[in-house]
Amino acid sequence: MSKSKIALIISALVSLTGCTGVASLHPLALPNGKETVFDPALLGTWEDADSEDLRLTRFTVSRADSGYSYTMAAGSDELNGSMCLLKVGDRYLLDVYCPSTGGALPAHVFIRLQLEGDAARVAVMDSDWLQERIKTRGELRHELLTEGNQRVVLTASSAELRQYLLPYAADDRSFGDECELRRVAPKVK
Repeated sequence: MSKSKIALIISALVSLTGCTGVASLHPLALPNGKETVFDPALLGTWEDADSEDLRLTRFTVSRADSGYSYTMAAGSDELNGSMCLLKVGDRYLLDVYCPSTGGALPAHVFIRLQLEGDAARVAVMDSDWLQERIKTRGELRHELLTEGNQRVVLTASSAELRQYLLPYAADDRSFGDECELRRVAPKVK
């Protein structure tokens, strides 16, 4: 998967449209949950550092009551959504909520985040890895969508997701290729 496609995953285009291998019907993060945190370093406008795409994607992240709101702009298209940040050990995970667009269902996508100044490295949860964990460790309620690339749609409750997935936050095998985003505008309040 190209880096520009990974950047699009962070946008709301991930909601079961084929851009990601893992989506969830329920959130991993709970507002005011013990793992849910706020880091002002995530605020601002970001774009793909290595993009060669003429439709450069920009993400503007702002503070919201339940964590963060984002606006994704690619060419003339614009999408809005929300996300929460979880701190699990020394790792950050984003629970990106992608609202319903057209015929797509609303969904959550889980992304590892590493912030270093005006750079952010992001990687989405890996579908093949998760399918193997489900086979070897036990059942996590889900459905497999088989058109195109096989994708996992998690149907488990938020509590089940946290119990099952949070222990894997430190395992680099649980996430796909990284994409680097660069801050291009000052932090917004």
